[in-house]
Amino acid sequence: MTREQADRRAAELRPLIARHDRLYYVEAAPEISDREYDALYHELLDIEREFPGLVVPDSPTQRVGGEPLDAFVARRHAVPMMSLDNTYERREIELFHQYVARQVAERSGRPAGTVDIEYVVEPKIDGVSISLRYEDGELAYALTRGNGREGDDVTANLRTVRAVPLRLAASPPPAVFEARGEVYMNRDDFARLNRQRQAAGESEFANARNATAGSLKLLDPREVAKRPLRALFYAQGEVQGLTTGSQAELLRRLREFGFPTAAWTRTVRGPEAVWAAIEELARRRGEFPYDIDGAVIKVNDFALRGHIAPTAKAPGWAKAFKYAAEQAQTVLSAITVQVGRTGILTPVAELEPVFLAGSTISRATLHNEDEIRRKDIRVGDTVTIEKAGEVIPAVVGVVPERRPAGTRPFDLMEHVGGRCPSCGGPVRRDPQFVAWRCENLHCPAQYTRRLQYLAARNGLDIEAIGGVVAERLVETGLVKEPLDVFTLGLGPVAALNLGTPEEPRVLGERNARRLLDAVARARTLPLARWLHAIGIPNIGQATAEKVAALHTDLDHLAESDLLNDMRRLRRLQEEADELGRQLRGAGDPAARAPLLDALRQSRDAITALGTALETRGLARRKGTKGGRLGVEIPEYLTEFGPDVLDSLAEFFASPEGEAVRRRLRELGIHPVTPVAESATSTTSGPLAGKTVVLTGTLQRYTREAAREALMRLGAKVTDSVSSKTDFVIAGENAGSKLDKARELGVRVLTEEEFVAMAGGLPAPPAGRVPRQGMLF
Repeated sequence: MTREQADRRAAELRPLIARHDRLYYVEAAPEISDREYDALYHELLDIEREFPGLVVPDSPTQRVGGEPLDAFVARRHAVPMMSLDNTYERREIELFHQYVARQVAERSGRPAGTVDIEYVVEPKIDGVSISLRYEDGELAYALTRGNGREGDDVTANLRTVRAVPLRLAASPPPAVFEARGEVYMNRDDFARLNRQRQAAGESEFANARNATAGSLKLLDPREVAKRPLRALFYAQGEVQGLTTGSQAELLRRLREFGFPTAAWTRTVRGPEAVWAAIEELARRRGEFPYDIDGAVIKVNDFALRGHIAPTAKAPGWAKAFKYAAEQAQTVLSAITVQVGRTGILTPVAELEPVFLAGSTISRATLHNEDEIRRKDIRVGDTVTIEKAGEVIPAVVGVVPERRPAGTRPFDLMEHVGGRCPSCGGPVRRDPQFVAWRCENLHCPAQYTRRLQYLAARNGLDIEAIGGVVAERLVETGLVKEPLDVFTLGLGPVAALNLGTPEEPRVLGERNARRLLDAVARARTLPLARWLHAIGIPNIGQATAEKVAALHTDLDHLAESDLLNDMRRLRRLQEEADELGRQLRGAGDPAARAPLLDALRQSRDAITALGTALETRGLARRKGTKGGRLGVEIPEYLTEFGPDVLDSLAEFFASPEGEAVRRRLRELGIHPVTPVAESATSTTSGPLAGKTVVLTGTLQRYTREAAREALMRLGAKVTDSVSSKTDFVIAGENAGSKLDKARELGVRVLTEEEFVAMAGGLPAPPAGRVPRQGMLF
């Protein structure tokens, strides 16, 4: 794979994986199996390992997939809640053991052959991750996993779960103890709940995990108390006043403190014994009253864990082995097409009902047209289905020998007649998502998703616009396109019914004022936030900040000579490559002469433009190529890749981009880049032009407020520590970034030292109260 091919494929994978992260972690509605997700994730990981220059800060590999729900107050985890790397093969268990042994040997200075690793094998519960914080023995708050760095405060809901102790059974208790585990439903309890809902005329839940996730999202704890939620615990977060040396000891401590833990665990040594435990657990899956989807393997000794380097999203001392999903066969009677919130057309299999993994299945996702063609799925086929992550049914293949005569390959465009099934508008092929997309930005199916994106925390941060509120605003016609939120009035918003006509739940004046206050604040947010919020493909938060720093306002960006020059440089390099290919194939000297002249002219143009961009810090010379042709062509890499440059150019040249600019002018909104954030800033001071990394718990600012304050001081804020980092600002509980800074000799500042150096921090954005104790 060439670098250009890798760049294109990575640009396809990042938004696709990010979408599935959100479906799984935030909306509890995954569309693909864990195995399919892991294949996408590891494909991107392999590309970024081979081409490190393609790694971007907002890549799913750098982060743990996923975001907090807007319906609850968000809190930072004192210690991040990392997810686990998954595997499905026995060989991976052996490789995991080799990695652990090698890491321990290298970091402890012991010979590799002398390292003896003990593991604890536990059942992987198919529930919803939770973290409970106890201070001086009393439950202080409970958080969901969220995005791993911060989660939703669901304390009131967790207090209704009887398995959760409100006070630790310890005398004296530790000053701080965070217990982590899963909330779930027993299979029998889940079946009983569905029978009750059926009798009441309510829709049934698809499975126990969906029911659990939905219960934790309820805003009324009294309703949560009616759900048969349980919990099991198996890990710790922040701990003060207690020392625990191993996983086995931690499980014992948890039981002593009053937490339920798994009845089945095995403590073993070596990969063979680990595999034997995994097989035993697989045989006994049906004996558990709750669903499990795999086994978790953890290094038992906590001291050894400190020697094992983590990956970007998971600890290095643990691995999850996922069992194969349960499958069934049935007949595909029809294919229908749904329109998602981003306008993507998704084919859905209509099936003859079949019982699978605890529920009757009559529909299953087919993902996209390419997937249907790859599997050659046709109406009338007998198909094999499984539950992706034991949640969402998916068609995994056909049974060829049972195909009836006369079946035809499925053609999505023929099926929908070239029009969107929701609005009747035109559709086009979207290569980024390997799918067809409705081109009508006013398609009703897209309104809600676009509004949520605009209002998200790392967008315009419009508080109170979560999933339910966004849906109701669209359904009632108060918002027909996202920027309509800037025309909302107090009365209609306060009267918004978030419930049903039979059981109304009005938003209320207090919440409506909070929403409108956030809308008012959003008017003054800088260009970078707006650029991310309006939803241009390939423009994540980090990219938006870099692009905005080069431009004064939205009009300047829309007509940017800088971005046009970067695109022109790429086209010149592509033209030079084509001339080089023609030259290599030309054997006749008469044919070679004009090609050589053209190549020399191309070289001169590339050199002139590349040098100009390099002087401004917008390109760097990677090297030269084409020496054997008699003309050396300089090769430049621009600040932004082709996906970013093309997306910006296409958006601002499109009717949609023009409409956004026109509407903002009508609303009197003029997003600008503050002078201190501009790439051409002349700001002076100890932080001007410096590269800064934040890590640990700061007491004064949220992540967004701290980043904005630093940028107003002229600093460049990045997420990773390197030899080019000038300062690392370390709060409490700083982790691997602090270790990396010390290893590289980067200057580390405490929060007090930093504030003193800066001569005081700029104030947070007006109207926002900084949360206490923010972990980066």
